[in-house]
Amino acid sequence: MSRRKRACPRRSSASEPQRTCVQCGAVREKGGLLRIAGKPGVGWAPDPGGKLPGRGIYLCPVGECVDRFAARIRTPKGGARWKMGVAGKELADRLVASRCGGQGM
Repeated sequence: MSRRKRACPRRSSASEPQRTCVQCGAVREKGGLLRIAGKPGVGWAPDPGGKLPGRGIYLCPVGECVDRFAARIRTPKGGARWKMGVAGKELADRLVASRCGGQGM
């Protein structure tokens, strides 16, 4: 008897991919979250368009998530989580500036 592979159930094409906020754990549609793109050890940048290459970190764009994530990556342990190093402090400054209406992004 031959074994047949089961087809994986597919999502309908009408729904957008889901992503999880790294700060609060909320699961939302990809377009509803702020993306931070980059590569560990190379650099990170806010990616509001979602088009930059590299690994994506997703955050809720409103509420405390951005502020809490910025505070978290300023610490040595938090910056080490994504191998950000000094770039973590620079990214945190840009995120906070964007929340305050500055031109940080």
